[in-house]
Amino acid sequence: MDSKHLTHMIERHETVVDTLQVAPEHVCHIAFGIDNTYARGMGITLFSLLENNPGISFHIHLFTTGLNDSNRKKLLTLTARRSIALSFHIYNSSYFDRMPSTGRYAKTIYYRLFMPLLLREMTSRFIYLDADILCVGSIEPLLALAFDDKTICAVNDNKHARNRLCSELNLASGNYFNSGFLYINIPQWLERNTTERLISTLEAKGDSFRFPDQDVLNLVLENEVRLLPKKYNFIYDIIAKKVNYRPDIPEDTVLIHFTGKCKPWHLWASSPLADLYYSYYQRTPWQTQPLDTPVRHKEMKRYAYVLWFQKRYSYSLLWLMKYIKNKFFHAGAAK
Repeated sequence: MDSKHLTHMIERHETVVDTLQVAPEHVCHIAFGIDNTYARGMGITLFSLLENNPGISFHIHLFTTGLNDSNRKKLLTLTARRSIALSFHIYNSSYFDRMPSTGRYAKTIYYRLFMPLLLREMTSRFIYLDADILCVGSIEPLLALAFDDKTICAVNDNKHARNRLCSELNLASGNYFNSGFLYINIPQWLERNTTERLISTLEAKGDSFRFPDQDVLNLVLENEVRLLPKKYNFIYDIIAKKVNYRPDIPEDTVLIHFTGKCKPWHLWASSPLADLYYSYYQRTPWQTQPLDTPVRHKEMKRYAYVLWFQKRYSYSLLWLMKYIKNKFFHAGAAK
């Protein structure tokens, strides 16, 4: 992709914090693609990463079309008194208008596809993380990891997703990785014109994809990915489990990824892993921001179950009534 396209894509780069005290080659680069909706989640991900990796110097890259003053101030508070760099890369939102959209996914899902082009002058590798991930261990082993001539490292999705998506996308390998964690080899990405291949495939087939960014990455990079152990992207869908379900988390887990519609910052997310997430949440600048309350009737029903399990029976019945009213007596209510 030539410089003309890059100039149209990005409005500006802005490094707002740089207190790094090490040489550039000893810095771990982490990238997020967010908007204001996911700024809080990204903040908790970042905090957990810093807390569990005190010996690593980080350069954090936020790719966005803009964050409000409140979230920017919270990020500055979070990074204060640390050896760290924090950079904003402001996209031109109109550039992504041509990308296919589907369901609940915002255009931010495509931000990761252009990151290697914009970070190539700073580093040869970086880790991309979704903003619904919690770090609970050390990422240090990743820093010396060999890519083995692969373009990326990633982690296979769960068995159910692999069975369904491999068939839909005709992936002969039988592998389908989750794109919430990507470790990207920039020189190989550039040499193989990866962004161009991804965009070309999206333009040709994107409207048929179930998960546009993830599907296209798997389709194009099927034979260019080194698969890592699931400890680097332990997938957990809260809403797919019963209230207070206790998952068996391997002791060596490093990154927990809260996939699905229900996120750990939702009141109806009751689960031991959501409680773990909240223990980090309470130590961040976002601690004063309350958890999201239910809006849709399915969320109300789940929250009623949560309250009943917590023996808060009167509140449980109240939310059960809200659920019934919203589902059966509100024409056109959100489903």
